[in-house]
Amino acid sequence: MKAPNLPSPLVYPLNDNQRLVELISEVMGKPTDWTRNLLYQEELNLGQYHRREFKEWGIEPFVWSHELAEYYRRTDSAVSGQPTWNRRKEKLQIRQWIGSYLQRATEGAQKILLVGDGAGFDSLYLSQCRHHVTYSEEGEMNIALARKIFELNRAPIEVVTKVDALPSESFDVVVCLDVLEHVSDPPQLVSLMTRLVRPGGKIIVHAPFFFVSPMNPTHLKSNIQYSGNLSRLYGSSGLVLVDGRLLWDPIVLAKPAAGATHPRRFFWLWILRMAGLALAFARICRLPHNWVATRVMQKCNHEWLKGLEPNTESQDEAVAEMTQDG
Repeated sequence: MKAPNLPSPLVYPLNDNQRLVELISEVMGKPTDWTRNLLYQEELNLGQYHRREFKEWGIEPFVWSHELAEYYRRTDSAVSGQPTWNRRKEKLQIRQWIGSYLQRATEGAQKILLVGDGAGFDSLYLSQCRHHVTYSEEGEMNIALARKIFELNRAPIEVVTKVDALPSESFDVVVCLDVLEHVSDPPQLVSLMTRLVRPGGKIIVHAPFFFVSPMNPTHLKSNIQYSGNLSRLYGSSGLVLVDGRLLWDPIVLAKPAAGATHPRRFFWLWILRMAGLALAFARICRLPHNWVATRVMQKCNHEWLKGLEPNTESQDEAVAEMTQDG
């Protein structure tokens, strides 16, 4: 998993259940036994706490609303699911690929903005890759957890909450992972990111627009139109596809500039565009895409269950409390 001369994408404390439990308990204001059981349940069924909260708040799934916006700001469910997703094999591969790409396609330390980085694990990794990192997020508990994680690792990461207030053309790279499918106006966010990156800079995106299913009630139906659509979402901001992984997890887009050059792997770009056609099919029928994505997301790495098992009386009480809360 680890690339030469790069840190492991399994950043600390993703590999330390005890420390994770302590940090999340501090942020959520819950007993450690309650948090331990919560992480155990999330490993078995990613997003279960998130989906239960959605029902408790009475939010209509797949549709943007004022209630959904407020949910993003105040919920603690994102904190509970962050460690589970961020140490899944699929996410580790995305994180490692970005580190490797920046190592081979750029020169020296890059000034990088991460948009909507949740608990900050991607920001931490890129900081450990010796880049100058700015973390941004709106969720209050995510920010609180990210600050603790940065402090724990002594990572010099700037934290901002208002991305639109940042100066134009102030970053070499903007990274936006698993965000665009959640927002009410993806082109507006892409336009903002384009403004923030310097001419010749890059925007790295992962956005599974097709994955609108009961597993992800915050993914918006209105955004399926952007699945596999380079021209409508990115071309309108003048961005050009320059690289990526086969399933667009992620893709790299460049902001054109006079005299700027980018490695152009023309045959690979043709393959990426063909893969985009497969993703675009979700605009007609998303069932095949969701079937595959759901099974990938439901895979449990039993290694991470160690030390989280609800096998004590106090943990049984925590289970009962969670049941009552639900």
